[in-house]
Amino acid sequence: MIKKVKMSRSVSVTRILRLVALSAVMLATTTFAFEKDKPAPPSVIPPSTNRFIDAHVHFHACKPGELDKVAAWMASNAVQRIINYPLAQSRPKNDAERKQMLENYAKYKDTMGRACVIFPDEVSSVEEAVKLLTQEKQEGAIVFGEHYGTKLNFDDPKNMRLYEACEKVGLPVMFHMDKSQNLDEKGLPRLENVLKAYPNCTLIAHSDWWRNLGDGTCDRLLEKYPNLYADISCTVGRSVIGRDKKFAREFFIKHADKLLFGTDSGWWSGGGKPPAPEFALMDELKLPKDVEEKICRKNAERVFGWTK
Repeated sequence: MIKKVKMSRSVSVTRILRLVALSAVMLATTTFAFEKDKPAPPSVIPPSTNRFIDAHVHFHACKPGELDKVAAWMASNAVQRIINYPLAQSRPKNDAERKQMLENYAKYKDTMGRACVIFPDEVSSVEEAVKLLTQEKQEGAIVFGEHYGTKLNFDDPKNMRLYEACEKVGLPVMFHMDKSQNLDEKGLPRLENVLKAYPNCTLIAHSDWWRNLGDGTCDRLLEKYPNLYADISCTVGRSVIGRDKKFAREFFIKHADKLLFGTDSGWWSGGGKPPAPEFALMDELKLPKDVEEKICRKNAERVFGWTK
């Protein structure tokens, strides 16, 4: 009798141990599954690589590895594609740099669009400009700019031959405008002269163009001229867009087919600096999904001849 009791207790203990072990396994499995399905903290969620086409940046591209750094910047900011505009400091200075630049872009031909530029004093005729731009286009350029007409009226003859050449070659023109470059007057009549003169040349407005929002000029020109677009870089600091979100939202919705997302980021960006304010702006405006997609991606795909 005593022996049977001991055996019964032994069996009971064994069963209990087995149940405890099984419970531990089930708990661990459930915990793992929960942790696996639980969203990662915001700091480690990888950003979507498809949200933005940044249609206005300025990064160096003439030395080995320079566009690799740009690719890292893109990944960290949810940018799928860029249009990279050369400035005086970042243009190739010799044949070797140009060769390296073209090799760099070839590596990223599906994600980094190359812009080309000619300064107004560098050519003396439309034919000369056409010859240079034709070669640029053959070697991968998809847009002209950033166009600075320093100390020139927007419709100065030196500028006009560049617009005409771009129309002939088939390159959109992204232009800068301020108090000393591509000069114009209230209502932007000189810009309007160019829009009328070259209806098949797409012009992309930038910088102080946005200062003309208040008097209705931007609204009027975007409505009237099919060949005028605007990138939203510099809007937050230079116009009412950054101060009046209600106005900005209404304007963006109204002109959803004519606006391009852009940040004017460049080699000065990164290094712990906050991202350009245009990234946050697109969240703050809470635009309808179709409007956001047009501004952030689809309009650029159309203007620059990109497909998905």
